[in-house]
Amino acid sequence: MADHIPYWAASVHPGSTNVYYQSTAPRRYLPLDPYEEGTDQNSTTKQPIQFRDNYHQGRISSIAKLKISRAITYLIYMAKPKRVRNPFNGRYFTFKVNFITLSLSSKQIHTDQVIKSELLDQLIYEAKKRWNVDLYVWRAEKQKNGRIHFHIITDKFIPYNELRNVWNRIQGKLGYIAGYRKDRLEEHKHGFHYVPKYAEYWHHKNKPKAYKWDYNKQLKAYHVGNQTGWDNPNSVDVHKVQHIRNIKAYLIKELTKNEEYTEEQKRMFNNLPVEKQLELREEQFVSGRLWSSSENLANLTGGNMEMCSAVQEEIERVFQNDNKCIYHSDYFHVYNVDIATLRTLNCVLLIACFEDYIRKKFPERYLSVIT
Repeated sequence: MADHIPYWAASVHPGSTNVYYQSTAPRRYLPLDPYEEGTDQNSTTKQPIQFRDNYHQGRISSIAKLKISRAITYLIYMAKPKRVRNPFNGRYFTFKVNFITLSLSSKQIHTDQVIKSELLDQLIYEAKKRWNVDLYVWRAEKQKNGRIHFHIITDKFIPYNELRNVWNRIQGKLGYIAGYRKDRLEEHKHGFHYVPKYAEYWHHKNKPKAYKWDYNKQLKAYHVGNQTGWDNPNSVDVHKVQHIRNIKAYLIKELTKNEEYTEEQKRMFNNLPVEKQLELREEQFVSGRLWSSSENLANLTGGNMEMCSAVQEEIERVFQNDNKCIYHSDYFHVYNVDIATLRTLNCVLLIACFEDYIRKKFPERYLSVIT
């Protein structure tokens, strides 16, 4: 049997450098239980241990959080500031990333899988063709009304009206615009109907008493809806992130957050009949995939290199610069340091390793290196 000689290695990412103990032994798998119902006893298929019970219950796992965080970190690193002209007032502003929310305009009448495959996938396909979107991360969540909605991050500027028109057209093929029209006509069958709950206060640190949707806004929406035949609902929200100090932390938090439940809520749920539990899960939890990204933001391994005395010297320089940036474990160490700091500290080996990886991972954004 061949000897497996482990070694220390480093991986360099936009926001961190990881030093880890690399084993060369083959990955361990847990064979499928041959006596489990539905298992082919003649099959040689093996299953990774962590996939034995993979029902997510609508929650982002710790591993998924790491992958989402890394994808967002790379997306922001690759997103260069751009001067963009506002189509409404003609003024120019600096743009870096988009944070978009897509919602269904009427009651959900299809499964989450159908919505993702028939609507979201088409939106992403058209975004690639129309706005050259090549970097993106999306997350699916359930709203309080039980409808699925999507958060999408991309580095391409997408005009709001164009995006809303495209999303509404895509929604329409499954009947969600017709459903919206029917709901609005019923709501305003006797003329304009004001809904007070839509005008409740919402709190923001910069606007402690800002109306969510007051009387005048509802009346304006009513007139616009009448003029357009209720066929262009406000199903898209583009969040302003230009003035957020730490965009990366904000976006990671938004896409990895989980609903928290008290012990009392958990106890009450567990005491419900199984049929009711399944019904609530369908209403409150997204079924199937919770998130995904563009292919070039998947499997981000970073620039990898074996440790040597020169690399160790650069790692030590990082530690001396900020001894609080490190997280220690028995088999790995994480140095929370960005590429700009590595350049300032003249860590040429770490930077060269990372830049070589970036060129190979995103060849469409970089000219090939002349050798």
